[in-house]
Amino acid sequence: MDLDANYIEIEGGQGKRKRPRFAFVIEALLRSRRDAGLETGIHRPDEDVNMYLGALLCRYADSPTGGVEESSLIPYEGDLYESIREVGQTRAKYHIYRWNADHLLMTLGIFGNAWWRNPKQSAFHWTPTRLESIARGKLYYGKAATYVSRLEEGRKGLEELLAKLEVGFEEYLRILETLRVDYFHMLRGFGPGEWYHLCKDLGVSPDASPPSASSG
Repeated sequence: MDLDANYIEIEGGQGKRKRPRFAFVIEALLRSRRDAGLETGIHRPDEDVNMYLGALLCRYADSPTGGVEESSLIPYEGDLYESIREVGQTRAKYHIYRWNADHLLMTLGIFGNAWWRNPKQSAFHWTPTRLESIARGKLYYGKAATYVSRLEEGRKGLEELLAKLEVGFEEYLRILETLRVDYFHMLRGFGPGEWYHLCKDLGVSPDASPPSASSG
């Protein structure tokens, strides 16, 4: 598959479209790992992380929230802990932590701006720093791994995967940032008009600050 082509024409139904897209994303991801000097297995066996990140990128291509209800993505740490306290089921706690960790990894890595928030332009008057967002992402993956280990059916493979995402969060973030620039060609910020139309297409608020490749 030629990653240097301007576009890929994909015909057929939704299932047929998703298969070549996933193949493209995985190839771009592996090349980004090489370019970042973080080839698969260099620090830990993590072929499973490649598949997880590939599927996550495809989900975010379909939805600005990765297919998760927006109400489940919680920018404020205190609000997230309150949600965790209110839900009783272990599975629900695992999902809340995992979804929010995924969202931090994607918004930081691909858009360079955690939560797409700007304190001057949105209803949120505080935006976490990059280091704070990384720390939260690592913590959330660790918590998700803990809760998934408590599920009755046992999810040893998933627990190990989430633990790898916690330990290697900065490395996987660096890979996604390489992917953003080298293969998604997000080299500059959006102008106000471009940002408005992009947000309209994605179904998100244009009040969020336009991301740039140099941010983060």
